[in-house]
Amino acid sequence: MPDFITKTDRLTLRVPTMDDVDVLAAYWGDPETMKYIGKGGEPWTRERVEQRVAQAIERQRLSGFCFWVAQLNDTGEVIGQGGIVPVANEGPEIELGYRLGREHWGKGYASEIARASARYAFESIGLDRLIAVTYPENLGSRKVLINAGFDEVGLTDRYYEVTCMLYELTRDRWASLHLHL
Repeated sequence: MPDFITKTDRLTLRVPTMDDVDVLAAYWGDPETMKYIGKGGEPWTRERVEQRVAQAIERQRLSGFCFWVAQLNDTGEVIGQGGIVPVANEGPEIELGYRLGREHWGKGYASEIARASARYAFESIGLDRLIAVTYPENLGSRKVLINAGFDEVGLTDRYYEVTCMLYELTRDRWASLHLHL
């Protein structure tokens, strides 16, 4: 049984396993799904997904957080990933992120993942600050971050070799919002 991290009304976030590679490779191999991920938005090969899952498992072991698997509570279906990681897998800043298979877009799952990941970051790990970045034209993701309590900082070229919109959420702001899942 994979390591459980947290649960929302509809989702469970858990540590990925190598058994998740096939379903995640199907999602991350879709050009439309990857349009706003990283520099250039190129689909990922199965080998790259396998490498990323292995990295996530090791990151969780070492630091207590990673890009977790999101699955539906009622069926157990894996619908994507989300969580917190060092920016560009290097840090020092910690970034909140999420990505879902295209058939799961528009159902509020990204907002659940964002709030649950932020709560875990502040209340379980004790982080003081999270950032998030998105392409400026990714209006859906921008809305998710605002709804999760992030403040829009502005455009930046600092991350991922692209111009992106930077968001920030501090522990104090989180506490003042009284967001409880």
